[in-house]
Amino acid sequence: MRRRLLLLLSLGWIFNYAHRMAISPLILMIKGELGINNAEVGLLMTSLLLPYALIQVPAGYLGDKIGRKRLLVISIIGYSVSSALISFAKHYWELLAVRAVYGFFSGLYYAPATALISEVYRERKGSALGVFMVGPPIGSGMAPLIVVPIAINLEWRYAFLVLSAMSFAVGLALAFAIKGEVSRPSKVSFSIPKNVSLLSVANFIVLAAFFGLLTFLVSFFINSGVSLETASLFFSLLSVVGIAGSLFGGELYDRVGKRSIEIVFGLNALLTFILAITASPWVVLPLGLSFYSVGAIVTAYTSEKASGANMGSVMGFVNMVGFFGATVGPYLFGRLIDSFGYENAFLSIPIMYLLAWAIIKVGGKLEKMEESGVSRT
Repeated sequence: MRRRLLLLLSLGWIFNYAHRMAISPLILMIKGELGINNAEVGLLMTSLLLPYALIQVPAGYLGDKIGRKRLLVISIIGYSVSSALISFAKHYWELLAVRAVYGFFSGLYYAPATALISEVYRERKGSALGVFMVGPPIGSGMAPLIVVPIAINLEWRYAFLVLSAMSFAVGLALAFAIKGEVSRPSKVSFSIPKNVSLLSVANFIVLAAFFGLLTFLVSFFINSGVSLETASLFFSLLSVVGIAGSLFGGELYDRVGKRSIEIVFGLNALLTFILAITASPWVVLPLGLSFYSVGAIVTAYTSEKASGANMGSVMGFVNMVGFFGATVGPYLFGRLIDSFGYENAFLSIPIMYLLAWAIIKVGGKLEKMEESGVSRT
């Protein structure tokens, strides 16, 4: 039963990302039809991620309160139906509104799903969350493979109808294949410990960099002289390698714990710097390994800072702060591109990873000082 649950939860997370990242390979078509600039393209991601971020803590608490599986089914069905409404959006503001509704329902997913997995797998939660966190790379990677052919042969709006039908089926499977609530805390607490503050700030910075890069990676390569087909291929390859990266991240956390965060932040800083100065699509191959390992590691570490009573709330809080970064990241990144060009804008990404690395380093030292003070008393 645990394996079936993990499979269905992972599929729901895969489509959660496929819907949100389907915009990226369609940017040129959308810009051409609606006559919008890069900053307005960034707002298409921001309009999704703002309600997504705001609903994180309530989603974690509600999952603990009414049942995590029940809320996850509501999330999948809701984001499938709302994303399908894109086919009716004819103007830019309509597209923004529909993406915001999708962001609300997709935001109900992460906190209850990760809390449920952490409770069910406990001692091997790093590895289990590594499997779950293949959602971002697989979802992001399969999005261009599905939406680009449909957009070329029909129209870009129809691509969202296809994705919606696929994810709707996953929601039905979760509702009927898993009987009852698998894990539900006997006591629910809406409390956030102070020791997650620096981790949350680092997550803010990292997700701003993550979504800024993903939103404009295809157009970055095209601006460097790469064709749309080749740029989309390497966008998918980043995610394909990211599958191994997610599994690697979960296993690395089970082996070395919090030190794994510093390792992958440092690797991401180095590899995104090389990407910015070379504009070589081949950099995405090693980058995918470290780029997508972050999710499993940060999620597993966050669960260590929570109890069974406030697991959902803590998972939701750290992800909420992170997705505030994801909300502003694509828009600000689009403004940087419009003002300074692609190469200079992309140089901001390694700086952000280094800053997040420094924050985690400081947080570790503060924790050691607190532990030392407690041991003396």
